[in-house]
Amino acid sequence: MKFKFFLSVLLFVSFQTMANKTTYSFWTQKWIENSSANANQEGYQEALSNHNWHYKNRKILHESAQDYLQQLELQEVFFIDPELEDYLYQLIYQIHPKEFPDQQNIHLNIKMIKSVVPEVFSFANGTIIISTGMLSLLQSEDELIAVLAREIAHLSLDHNIEAYTALQTKKTISSIIGTGVYIASTVNSMDKGDSFWEADYLGSFYGAGSELLSYGLLSALGVGYNRTRTYEADEIAQEWMMENQRNPYALVQVIRRLQFFESKHRGTNLALDENRFFITNRFENILKKKKYNLEPSKIQLMPLDINYDTNISDCLMINSKLLVSEEIYSEAIPYLNRSIKSNWVSGESYLLKAIAMRHTKYSESDNRAILSLLEKAKENASTDLPWIWSEEGLIHLRLKEDNDALNAFVKFEEYFSEEQSDTAFWAQKMIAKLKKRINL
Repeated sequence: MKFKFFLSVLLFVSFQTMANKTTYSFWTQKWIENSSANANQEGYQEALSNHNWHYKNRKILHESAQDYLQQLELQEVFFIDPELEDYLYQLIYQIHPKEFPDQQNIHLNIKMIKSVVPEVFSFANGTIIISTGMLSLLQSEDELIAVLAREIAHLSLDHNIEAYTALQTKKTISSIIGTGVYIASTVNSMDKGDSFWEADYLGSFYGAGSELLSYGLLSALGVGYNRTRTYEADEIAQEWMMENQRNPYALVQVIRRLQFFESKHRGTNLALDENRFFITNRFENILKKKKYNLEPSKIQLMPLDINYDTNISDCLMINSKLLVSEEIYSEAIPYLNRSIKSNWVSGESYLLKAIAMRHTKYSESDNRAILSLLEKAKENASTDLPWIWSEEGLIHLRLKEDNDALNAFVKFEEYFSEEQSDTAFWAQKMIAKLKKRINL
């Protein structure tokens, strides 16, 4: 009799649990679990009414985030690509297709920034920021979805609001943002010399990132999650991936990539902040949880996804351009190879690879390969790329082909002939040297 009673109770609880999981969406269920609400419609509505929504703090963080975004726009750090942006919107609304509770006042929005550092974070108002470095570091759509699901987990559980401290005010946050923007403006006003880099480098986060992406500034905006909240978002994203039949190893592969990036760039301008990323043990935190049933032997870096690389091809090119402008040539080449192998490649990707190879390769066969890349750049150019001729001239000089070098520099100089720029003066100087050398 006792056994039957126990079995009845067990079945009732099981059915109730199943009902709860089918009644609510994945994200609503996670909010219920986090807020300890009763798993029934009346309990959920009551929890919404009684939950402490911290409206004052929420308003401060919303307004501060808007101020920060406006400053980013003034600094021209956003990477504008409507096609890629639309692709990202499609993904975030696949992950979270329904509205957030009205009390949260969250409206999903996504923006890209020009930064070779792999960054992704979100503000309390629902704006997700992802860098060209992060998009380029990832190698599949599932990896990108896992990253976006983590940010949506932070938003769903109001981690930004929880991370807010009573010491912060609108005034102190504005002061922190102002300091970061001042230093970033100083960095971005530095003359980079060659106009080829100017439009994309000025306003990039490579030099300014130490301030605009600093842990202190982002913490003031509610993005300073502790390790517990970081792990919680990881685990929720992992559950969403598995429940929606996505690659269950995608998230751990992303964390593994971040670990590789961190170890490679430790002590440099590209170093990841441990206080923000908590790289140590994050990989193991997911791997060791029995409920995910992940097998270590199956965790491997997957082959490149051509469809994904096609979607982010221009992002790969821009990220490579930032690396080349900072003379980090060897790291630019793998990204350029991905851009070139995709189904959508621009002439600029070939040109950038030629520039990177010129600085890292020296044999005659390498120089011939660079000339071939420059021909590909001409064939695939959708805009004027006069720097193809300056690169051709330099390679022909290496090969002691003075006449070909002269022809290339003449074309380069003609393009800039109306400018009184360093670029035009340099081309004129090269032409004069070559004419003297070949007795013209």
